[in-house]
Amino acid sequence: MRRIRIALGEAPAELHRLVEAGLAGQPDLTLVAAAAGEVALMLEASRADVVVVAMPSGRVPAVAERLLDEYPRVGVVCVDVEAGRGAVYRLRPALEPLDAVTPGAIAAAIRSVAENDAAWGYR
Repeated sequence: MRRIRIALGEAPAELHRLVEAGLAGQPDLTLVAAAAGEVALMLEASRADVVVVAMPSGRVPAVAERLLDEYPRVGVVCVDVEAGRGAVYRLRPALEPLDAVTPGAIAAAIRSVAENDAAWGYR
């Protein structure tokens, strides 16, 4: 079984409790760090597969983008405890061949990228 290493960023106590409860009884999920502050989180992220951060006011925090810039393979789970919502932020490179290079195929490819980005929450 592959172990998934998790780093938890500075967050409200309720988020810490939710993460701990989510990991309980999950042998493949291991908390490797609980960082206090952004600098500590950036350092600890090198040991993680996934980083969990608070998402105040429903906005993806700037640290999420910095994490992906520094560690493109990591996934970032952003959680707004008060609103009961969250988001997964990650890089997902993909190469999809175009079978035909026609105006219709180009338009379809553009729509496909836009729809895929919308499904992942990109703007």
